[in-house]
This record gives sequence, C-alpha cells and structure tokens, in this order.
Amino acid sequence: MAFTTVPLTALGAAPWEPNTTYQTGDIVTYGTDTYQCVQGHTSLVGWEPPNVPALWSKQSSPADTQPPTAPADVIASNVTSSTVTLTWTASTDNVGVTGYDVYNGSAVAGSSATTSYTVTGLSASTAYTFTVKAKDAAGNVSAASAPVNVTTGAPVVDTEPPTAPNNLTAPTVTTSSVSLSWTASTDNIGVAGYDIYNGTTLAGSSNTTFYTVTGLTANTSYTFTVKAKDAAGNVSTASNALTVTTLPQNSTQYEIIGYFPSWAAYDSPSFTPSNIDSSKVTVINYAFLDICWNGRHGNPSQSPDNPNPNTWTCQNGDGTVNNAPNGSIVLGDSFTDGTADGGYNQLVKMRQLKNTNPNLKLFASVGGWTWSNQFSNTANDPVTRGNFATSAVNFLRQYQFDGIDIDWEYPNSIGVPCASGQTCQRTADKANYVLLLQTLRQALDTAGQQDGKHYYITIASSANSSFLADAGGTSNWLSNAAQYLDWINIMTYDYYGPWDAASGIVSPLYNDPANTNGNSQFNINSTVTNYLNKGLPANKLTIGEPFYGYGWKGCNAGPNNNGLYQSCSGEATGGSDGSTYDFAYMQNTGLLSADSTGKYTIAGQGYTRYWNSVTQTPFLYNPSTKIFITYDDEQSVHLKNEFIKTKGLRGAMFWELNADRNRTLQSIVSNDLPH
Repeated sequence: MAFTTVPLTALGAAPWEPNTTYQTGDIVTYGTDTYQCVQGHTSLVGWEPPNVPALWSKQSSPADTQPPTAPADVIASNVTSSTVTLTWTASTDNVGVTGYDVYNGSAVAGSSATTSYTVTGLSASTAYTFTVKAKDAAGNVSAASAPVNVTTGAPVVDTEPPTAPNNLTAPTVTTSSVSLSWTASTDNIGVAGYDIYNGTTLAGSSNTTFYTVTGLTANTSYTFTVKAKDAAGNVSTASNALTVTTLPQNSTQYEIIGYFPSWAAYDSPSFTPSNIDSSKVTVINYAFLDICWNGRHGNPSQSPDNPNPNTWTCQNGDGTVNNAPNGSIVLGDSFTDGTADGGYNQLVKMRQLKNTNPNLKLFASVGGWTWSNQFSNTANDPVTRGNFATSAVNFLRQYQFDGIDIDWEYPNSIGVPCASGQTCQRTADKANYVLLLQTLRQALDTAGQQDGKHYYITIASSANSSFLADAGGTSNWLSNAAQYLDWINIMTYDYYGPWDAASGIVSPLYNDPANTNGNSQFNINSTVTNYLNKGLPANKLTIGEPFYGYGWKGCNAGPNNNGLYQSCSGEATGGSDGSTYDFAYMQNTGLLSADSTGKYTIAGQGYTRYWNSVTQTPFLYNPSTKIFITYDDEQSVHLKNEFIKTKGLRGAMFWELNADRNRTLQSIVSNDLPH
C-alpha cells in the first residue's frame, strides 16, 4: 500500500481517509461528526473513527440544560424504629437520568442510582418528611417530588439472642491468612453482625457470612469460632470450632506481575498477546476494563489531564449493546478485547499463553487513570456494589481469567477532574472502597467454591502517603481493605516527571538529600516503610518497576553538568509518546546501546549516561539539546529486585509489557525473583 502523510494540525479539519498517517491532535470529520486523534497511527480500512475509540475521540456535543422530570408516587414502606424504605416512579430526561438524591427535610439523606433507597439512622417514634429529586449527567436537577410523611416505630425491647452460626468452613487458606465462611444465624428481630474468634481472642467482626483473618504465621494451626449478635447486644453461642493449619512459607517464590495495555495492538508494529513471553511472569494484568453507567462507559471530562474524553455504549465482545446495569464491569474496547468488526479478540488469545505456562494467572484490571470516574458512584451504593461483583464473576467465568485487579486512581482524590455535573469522588470513598472489596470477595469466594478454584483480588495503590490516610471517618482503612485482598500493587513510580518544574528521578529507590526541590517521602524505601508501619503485611505488597522514563527539555546543566535536579522549561517531545521514553524505544533508536557485557549502559545521540548512587538509578543528559531523561535499566531494576527480597515483599509489578517488548528488563526480574 502507498501511505500518505498529511499534517492535519496545520491544514485544519478534513474528511477521514484510509492509508493516511495521523498525528496526535489531528482533527478530522467523519459523517456529521468531528474527531480528534488521541494516538498517532496510519489508518486502514476498518479503522474508521467510530470503530476505534482508542485512536479517535469524538468531539463534545452541545451542552444539556434540560432537567429531568420530578420523581412521582413516592411511597414509604418497611418502616422500623430506625429505618424507612422509599420507592418512586422513575423520572425521564432528554438525555438520561443518572440518579436520585433523597432529602430528609432540607438535608440530603443519600443518593441512589435506582428508584429505591433505604434511609437509616433515624430516631424512634419521630416524624420525618422526605422528598426526592432526579439529576442527569450534565448536573441538571429536577423539581422535588411530592413530600411523603413518615413516623418511625417505637423502640423495641429485645432480650433474645440469635441462633449460633453453623457450617463454619475455610474455603481459602494461605501462608498468612484464612478465609472463613459460615451459614447465617437467625434472630427474632434481626442479626446485626458476627464476631470471629481466633481461640479466645477476637480476630474481627463482619456483617456478612464471610471474613478473612490475616497476619497469621505460616505452617501454624489455629482454631476459629464465630458468634452472632443483634442490635440489642445479645450474643449467640459459638459456632462449631474449626481448626486450620496455614500453608508453609516458601520464601523462594515471588509474584511477577506485568500489565498488558490492550491498546498496544494499535501500535506500529502491533503488540499483542502473541508477543508476550509468559514464562517470565506469574500474572498478567489485562488493562483496562471499564465500568458501565447509564448504558455507557468512558470519561467525558474535558480536563487536559484526560487523554481520551469520550464515552461509548457498553458492549459485549462481539460489539453488541449489552444493557449492563450500573456498576457492571464491561469491555474497554470491543475491537481489541473482542471480535467486534473483526477485532483482535485479545481476551481469548490471552488464555493461550497458559499453554506454555500452565501456572500463569490472568487478571482483568478495571479502571486506570482515565477510567476511574465511576468507582465512587459504584462503591457508594450496595446495589451497584453487587452489580460490580456479579459482573466480575461473569467475566472471570466467561474468559477463564483468575482474578480482578482494581485500579482506582484515586479514592477520595480523583486524578482526572470530574466532568461537569458528574460526581466522581466523595469523602466516603475509602470507606465505600472497603465495602466494595468485601462484596467482591464474598462473590468470588462463593464462585470459587462452586468452580473449585481461588479467584484473586488485587488493587493498584498510590505511592503517596495521602493514599494511606484515613478519610470519611475510617480508621486504618487500607489495613481493613487488605483482609479481602490477595496483595497490593504499589505504583512506586511517577514520583517525579515533566509536570514538575525541575528534573528528577521517576522511581528513586532511596531519598537523595541533594534534591532540594523534592519530597523526602518520594522514594520506594519510604513508601514501603509507610505501608509496613500502617500494619500492611510485607507478603501482601509488591512494588512497581517502571519500564519507561520521562524527558524534560530546556534543563540547565547545573553545577555537576548533568542536568539533575535543575530547572527545566517543560516536557520533551522526542520520546516513544511525547515525553514518555519506553525502554525498548531507547534501545531501538540508539539512545542506549549494549556494552561488552550486554547491558544497555552506553548512551548515544549526544547523551551521557550517569548513575546516581543514592537513588540507585540511571539518567541521561544532552548538554547541546538540554534534554534530561530519567528511566530504569538492568542495573536499577536488579537493585529493586534485591530490595524486594530484603524486605520480604510479595514480588514485583511492572508497567508495562509493551514498553519492554525486547524483554530485556523483564528477563532481569524473572532471573532475580524465583517463581
């Protein structure tokens, strides 16, 4: 084929054409719509803008100013001394209703994505007036419904304890944890929860019939019992006693988790599951799946922090609309993930990697930087938490995957600012995150018992200490969440990048006091220390190793003539993607060359390679162009692997497989960490 290059950013919008090279930012028209290129590529027939959302972003439509109609027929039912359930007739909207706010007088009592809501925490024998308002995605709010008046019931005098839990079992046992399951108790009023005992010591409490006891010693016997309790404080007799021995510790086995970006199939050359050496990893996190809300997924935020402000209908793998309920996990791109329009079908092809590595585990990673906008809404409501868990079970069974990885960036502090009129963060996010994980753990344990296997749950967490901090009344929230997790992937990278005014190290192992513009906590050692000090067990933590770097331009040479920790003028543009420099790109373009030992320690193109013995990382500087590049190589990755072993951590996670398509860095990890 003959390909043409058209600088559309200079000429303005033109109709989309096949066999044309497009650059990021180019504007084209297709039909009656306008699209902006979000990833450079050479177009082909079948890659029309509506078909490949990873390449083209549809430009925003006119603003919606019409509010929904008011909810009608509000009815109160199931009135108790402290709760009331409200239901109503759905509102209508010219675009779509996104949810409802329930008011107790003039105060918001709560929000719902459905036409029902249970108000809790009310006082006995007290009159209340409730109204409901509908809202849409643009932030338009309806008029209030007609008020409904409710008087709660009188307080109950209860002296009868619940029945004892029975059939206590342990479906999952590891070296340091035991997941317990039991049959629910009954009570004349209602069971309020369960207390779990390790011998005579209270190990924890649960409001479900599942609980995971953590922090146990390997190869050790423990005896557990469970007691039920009600709201009046009555406690049942103990369940059957269950004695469990934790698994022996095998200190030579580590997890090696590699993220696979589904959109790498669009790269030139394409990077697909067939390019992966599955023997070098124990887990592949397929990135990213998304969350469906009101029949669509994606993030319409117009913030410059959002690389793809587009939304799409929620679809099955063949491209058909699936009408998934709010909070459900859905495919991110049915062309790369499935078979829509003759797509890559990567989710199915990923399973074939188990032919060469039968022990390989496949996880579906949900969210990411761009698609974390619906986590807050999903986690905020028990109905949508249930939808999330149900869809997770369905996905794992359909595609024969082994676990779910949640990449919520970030609870209580969203990375990409919310789209106008939408809610994407709450003070209660961290408390709700724990509830979401609890619901998911219960669903996956139940499915695992039926399927005869253990389904995994992991999360990607921030290296910033603010992620560990409590919010919304929580207490040590991440340690509470960890009981439902198999491990936590800490994103120990992006400590510094070209968003900073001065050059820095993307993933320093230790703090460098010479970085007078930096933060002494912005390094892997400090991050891991903070996690351990919060009570997170070391064998539930992995650290992230970046297989990419960043470049700054206009960096002063500084007193050491190497550009490190010096003021710069912004992002470099010569990387594999703007200011991002994948390690494979640095190899393939001659920025790095192999030395006599085969290690890529020789800089080219006018750069000099330097080694920072404090942060234990390399960097490049070109005094002529004044470009500074921070990255990781074989030497720094090896030292991080040694750190993992010294600290007794679970293993290493890296972002991402495509960035190391020559398999240089992952070979170091595979050789260093027995698996």
